[in-house]
Amino acid sequence: MYPVELRLDLFSLLILLGIFQAFFLSAFFLSKKNRKLRSNRVLGIFLISLSLIITEHWLNYTGYMARVVFLDNFSEPLNFAIAPICYLYFKSHLHHSFSKKDFYHFIPFVFYLFYCFFYYLQTNEFKFNSFLWVNHPDWESISYVQHFHDDPLSLRKYINWLTFSHFSIYLILSYRLLVHQIKKESNSFWKIQDSQLCWLRSMLLHFIAVLLLFVVTKSVLGRDLGDYLIASYITLTIYLTSIKLINDSSFFQQNKFLPKKKYSKSSLLEEQKERIEKQLRMVMCEQEYYTNNRVSLADLSKQIGEATHHVSQVINEQIGKSFFEWIAELRIEKAKSILAAYKTYDITIEELAERVGYNSKSSFNKAFKKLTSQTPSEYKNNL
Repeated sequence: MYPVELRLDLFSLLILLGIFQAFFLSAFFLSKKNRKLRSNRVLGIFLISLSLIITEHWLNYTGYMARVVFLDNFSEPLNFAIAPICYLYFKSHLHHSFSKKDFYHFIPFVFYLFYCFFYYLQTNEFKFNSFLWVNHPDWESISYVQHFHDDPLSLRKYINWLTFSHFSIYLILSYRLLVHQIKKESNSFWKIQDSQLCWLRSMLLHFIAVLLLFVVTKSVLGRDLGDYLIASYITLTIYLTSIKLINDSSFFQQNKFLPKKKYSKSSLLEEQKERIEKQLRMVMCEQEYYTNNRVSLADLSKQIGEATHHVSQVINEQIGKSFFEWIAELRIEKAKSILAAYKTYDITIEELAERVGYNSKSSFNKAFKKLTSQTPSEYKNNL
């Protein structure tokens, strides 16, 4: 233990509480129930990494690092893990999966982790002097013995530039992923209706803010003297994440004893609903898509280039029926028109059922009677 005056103030308290909050949130996202979702697992690992980084910032800021000097710079390799983890969170959130090749993003982290052992294996006296040089440059150093070089490739000498470059690359990659999805949803970056995309946009903006704060503190204060400001901002984002988690919790928003309004959280605007309805009516009524015996909501959505849940919502709200109710109604109306056109033609019920999209006579008869109160044969005979 080396004599260093401890600094305990508002910043140190803010950061310390943020550390505990980050670990708490990571435990939540990695719990047995929540970790089933890949994006939650990635977010949990992301929060653990952040908490380790700001823990080192807190130790340096308060001076406690002098009492555990063997831990000095323990989180430095995470400089090359945070950005890839954030990028993979975006990818898993938007695409629900990522391939094994995505783990190649962590090659710089693994390499630098092993490289840091040149520093980790130095004596505590050497590490204490390093701590003083970074955080208390006006203090007098102590004597030490160094058996081998702590930075043989001079990578640690340029760690700030390497970190900035690494973060910038992944910032661009994350931005491209998000913008691609926003355009796919027919939105603009600053006018997003979907709550999940808003969440990712907020993360991206915080990502940019941390990078800018990193540049400013390193340029103005130098060394690691401004790291507590970065840690404070990261802590603030952790608090905001906690607030969002509470606000989005169904525990606080839903009451099982009250009726729930369907699509209350939908991102669809009225003009979007009208556009989708117009496309649906064209495909269903003009192109008679319903006569396809393999009709499905997913295939219909694909044909008009819209999300399945949006198509389902428009059919329910704008047309006032479920997808299968609408299909049945259109098929029976088509069958009635065929019978009227061929009333003198001896068309079989099996042939009629097949022409309007049914695979079996029994299903056709059941649907026909439900909507007309008659069987197809009775209807045909009454023409």
